[in-house]
This record gives sequence, structure tokens and C-alpha cells, in this order.
Amino acid sequence: MNKFTKAPLNKIDKEKKAEDFLNFSDARDSEDFQKEENTLQAIIKESTKRITIRLPMSLANDISDIAALTGISVNSVCIELLRVGAKPKLKELKN
Repeated sequence: MNKFTKAPLNKIDKEKKAEDFLNFSDARDSEDFQKEENTLQAIIKESTKRITIRLPMSLANDISDIAALTGISVNSVCIELLRVGAKPKLKELKN
């Protein structure tokens, strides 16, 4: 049996997850906005690179649920989820 299989979420749990995700994203975005507001520099669009990753179906389903509930793209959801963990880890590795 696959250890990543889990029961589907009911409507209340889906709404709670979506609300938690949106609130977390808003809190982090407000901090980033304050930093950007102070610098007043033009935003330059970063170049992108396509990667393929293997992930458990339950995680893929969670990402698609977040995208469906919030109305943002799957790519945006993945970037937000990865960015949160990547910045502190990068700082830790540089020290």
C-alpha cells in the first residue's frame, strides 16, 4: 500500500486549508512589500527554467486543490511553497 494515500478532504477542511494558505501568503507578502517600498527600485522580471520533479500524488492533489480554491496557477502555488523554505535554508548555508 502506498504510504502517501490519504482520505479526501471534506468541504470544511478544504476551505480551512485555503484560508490558512491565503493568510500565510498575505502576511509574508506584506513584509516583502514593505521592503520593496523602501528600496523603490524597478522590478526586473527574472528568467525562468523549466524543471521536472517527482512528487507523491497526495502532494500533487494538495497543490491542485490549493490552486483550485485560491484561483492562482499551480506554478504560483509551487513557487510560494518552495520560496518559504528556500530563503532561510540559503541563509543558513551561506553562514
